[in-house]
Amino acid sequence: MADPRPVAVDLFCGAGGLSVGFEQAGFDIALGVDSDGYHAAAHDRNFPDGKTLCQSVATLTAADIFAAVGRSEVDVIVGGPPCQGFSTMGVRDALDPRNDLVGQFARIVREVRPKAFVMENVPGMLAGKTRVILTTAITQFETAGYRITHPVRVLDASLFGVPQQRKRLILLGLRDDFAGTIEYPTAGTLDRPTVWEAIADLPAVDTRDELFAENDAAYDADPIGQYARVMRGIEVEPTNYGHPRGWDSSRCSGCLRVKHAAAAVALYAATPPGAMVPSHKLPRLDPNGLAPTLRAGSDSAHGSFTAPRPIHPYRPRCITAREAARLHGFPDWFAFYPSKWHAYRQIGNAVCPPLAKALGAAVLAALGIRPTKPTRAVPLSDAFHLPADRPRSLKRIPQVVHYPPVIERLIAARYDAGRDRLTAPTFTFADVQRAVAAAGVQLTWIRADTFLPDIARSRNVLKLLAPCLRRGYTIRKLSGGDAIGEFVPQGHPEGIEVKAAARPAPPRPKRGESREQKSLFD
Repeated sequence: MADPRPVAVDLFCGAGGLSVGFEQAGFDIALGVDSDGYHAAAHDRNFPDGKTLCQSVATLTAADIFAAVGRSEVDVIVGGPPCQGFSTMGVRDALDPRNDLVGQFARIVREVRPKAFVMENVPGMLAGKTRVILTTAITQFETAGYRITHPVRVLDASLFGVPQQRKRLILLGLRDDFAGTIEYPTAGTLDRPTVWEAIADLPAVDTRDELFAENDAAYDADPIGQYARVMRGIEVEPTNYGHPRGWDSSRCSGCLRVKHAAAAVALYAATPPGAMVPSHKLPRLDPNGLAPTLRAGSDSAHGSFTAPRPIHPYRPRCITAREAARLHGFPDWFAFYPSKWHAYRQIGNAVCPPLAKALGAAVLAALGIRPTKPTRAVPLSDAFHLPADRPRSLKRIPQVVHYPPVIERLIAARYDAGRDRLTAPTFTFADVQRAVAAAGVQLTWIRADTFLPDIARSRNVLKLLAPCLRRGYTIRKLSGGDAIGEFVPQGHPEGIEVKAAARPAPPRPKRGESREQKSLFD
């Protein structure tokens, strides 16, 4: 009897991009966890042999994971913790509750103690504003007994057989009772196709009016390359160790059409392939080139805005969800929640499966495990079961709860109550970090140059400063040295609450207008 396959747990699993790749590398996906009910429904449909939990990772425990997977050890934990609150593609929000999810991923790894972990995130975490999140997580992993592969690298999915330029930061960790480190993969096993080679055989939706309402369509052309044959299941890639799926291979999902206005159709038709569409954020696809990074749009907590989508290289319309999935590396058996907005969001949020497969193979090599090919086909349902008890939204980190305890510790350390005076008015960012740790508050996104400005911008600035105001002091911002702030008498002209009161309020949009929305998911 063959040894059981190693198991993977996918946190922040989305629809399952990492899950697909790690299964194809030779893991069984024992558990996926996501707080978004639509993501959980899609993951559950595509991985029916495992379990999917619809809950916040912040509430997840090691006991929950062991109970779900039915064993006391996990081989690998994978996941891409969202960091939209400080993404370069959106407006940085210090109070976005998702800012703490990198820390929650690190907590789960420390508690579960898997043999290895793989964390995926935005490339911007390597530098600038988000570097503090990454360095803090690395310290936590190393302290917990994991050997990190240095230097941390950004990998481009286009080097792993995906017809899309998509760069992601990958953090690899191996438990230190194993020798060596996990080596970064250098290339995929599939030859990279062009855009047209990837999508040419997909249903020609433009002639089918029924696809304004129906999601599935029959294929009407043959694949023109290995990539498309593998995606359709006509050819099995030799290093694919995933479970075969039982599905109707004569049809594919994700074919819903979009109704474009006549002016948009004319604009798309007039744009040459490979050129940017005027007033659009993405181009008309070059049939002989690669797609740009596919984006996801915002979730319901941030307005439910659909991301801009590339235009088909030969048809005057945006690409379908299935065409986007092909450009992302999803096999055709993989189905997304059957609405255009959710499908595009699930694709744009996902790690490209061929890149995930290469990462999974690297983990297996580090663990000394030889992958095995399963033979039993996993039947797939056409139903998507939306969890009735799914979380509906994430509450923002409340300023008036988390900032005052930090201010209290800062001034208490510098205030002589017996003499009713300050003994050392200035403080450094290191002092702030110590105060945050002592207060035990949820402020993962703070930096030396943003801590005081974030307080000053708050409409609750007086409440945030209450611990020092009731002692007769306020804070002024310092620059040019180690100290970032100084406690000064209340009413000081440079006090941050005085400057905040003098700052004019931003203009409100007129009725019918809205601010330009950028993707928060890339």
